[in-house]
Amino acid sequence: MSSVISHKSSETGVSLYISFMIMTALLGIAFGVSTLLFSQLGILRGMGYSVFAFYATEAGLERALYIDNTVCLEVEVGVSHAPCLVTEFASIPLEDLVLSNGASYQLKAESPGELGCTDEDPPGYNFCVKATGIYENARRAVRVAR
Repeated sequence: MSSVISHKSSETGVSLYISFMIMTALLGIAFGVSTLLFSQLGILRGMGYSVFAFYATEAGLERALYIDNTVCLEVEVGVSHAPCLVTEFASIPLEDLVLSNGASYQLKAESPGELGCTDEDPPGYNFCVKATGIYENARRAVRVAR
């Protein structure tokens, strides 16, 4: 009878130990999944910010095209509109560069051969405009040639 009692006393707490290990593993899995979910939420938020930044970029390009088609029409044919656009972009008040949703844009006119504005492809254009939209920590830029 004493061998039965000693055998039971050596197995006391085994089920408690196994359940503790299972709970620890489940808790680790839950923490890992929650970490992944929170990082994905941050990425999704950044994607939304990126969309607002791109819309601000588009608004900047529309403004640049408007200035080119209205103010810079006096520039001779075959002459780059870039100097006229640089002057006009510099005269835009800073508060006009901020949109109603808090996004903003920056405009930069480039002559062919400057920075990324090549004069090879497509042939025949005489300036580039680079618009950069900014919202929160997202920045999106587009360069167009005309």
